[in-house]
Amino acid sequence: MTKRPLEQLFFATFRGNLEFSEFSTLDVNHAYSKIEFEGRTVFSPGKTLKSYLGFLSRVLFDRLPVVNDVVYSYRKGVNVVNAVEKHADSKFFFQSDIENFFGSITKELIKETILSAIEQCPIADIESWIDRILELVTIDGALPPGYPTSPAISNACLFSFDKRLLAWCDENSLVYTRYADDIIISSSDDSWINLLTPKLTELLNEELSETTKLNPQKTKLTRPGEKIKILGVTILPNGKVSIDGKLKKRTETTMHLLLKDKKMFLSFLKESDLDKALKKFSGQLNYINTVDPSFLDKLRKKYGATAVDKVIHISVAS
Repeated sequence: MTKRPLEQLFFATFRGNLEFSEFSTLDVNHAYSKIEFEGRTVFSPGKTLKSYLGFLSRVLFDRLPVVNDVVYSYRKGVNVVNAVEKHADSKFFFQSDIENFFGSITKELIKETILSAIEQCPIADIESWIDRILELVTIDGALPPGYPTSPAISNACLFSFDKRLLAWCDENSLVYTRYADDIIISSSDDSWINLLTPKLTELLNEELSETTKLNPQKTKLTRPGEKIKILGVTILPNGKVSIDGKLKKRTETTMHLLLKDKKMFLSFLKESDLDKALKKFSGQLNYINTVDPSFLDKLRKKYGATAVDKVIHISVAS
């Protein structure tokens, strides 16, 4: 790999459309806005900061190592289905997520992660610019939800955690995958159940922070005979991964209302604006398309290919 100074990489990317001097002096505290979305705070970078973050993703954060056999979030070519499919032959399923996931990823942890992968970093003078980079990608010393850099950074910062947990799972004949902050572990028997939560807590405390813990409200064990629903998708008895039956029924109802009664369509999606409702429904259909495209084929036969595909492509065009 040929390493180059950050300023040269910046110029090669923006070709004078943005100035490196502003990159180094931008007042980060006034470069983003807060948005309340479905009961949580999301941070939205302004246009200039968003351009800088996209640049940093390409030249740095997208290049940081992840455990490919474990991580199925925020990576090209893999999705939630791949994360669940690996568990198709199991009988016992443990699911949980990490409480305050992005908030647990501190500026210090990000710095440590970058420096530990310095050989894979194309920035020749990364040590000179790392503090400035950390200022741009964090808010109040932690990873902000909503920033385009946050997903790749979160994956990279759990690299050591994923390696250690995978090794432990391999030793105990367990299957482990992770989708963002969602942890899925499964096996053919439940001899490991009592060991798991203490082990996860130990690794989270050692690799993230001493206060990081699992979310008890999102932690559950699925046993044989119970419905297997993981990350919003279902493992059928034949091992096929499909969307949940309730979502199928809801999607059919939503499509029917869209074509027959726009007011009821808006009410059903709890939106007052048609464009927002269409984008929400488009997101649902695109999600379904990644999980079970055969269900969308059924929708096309029932409601018409043109009507279904028009909704699917709304989010792509917007």
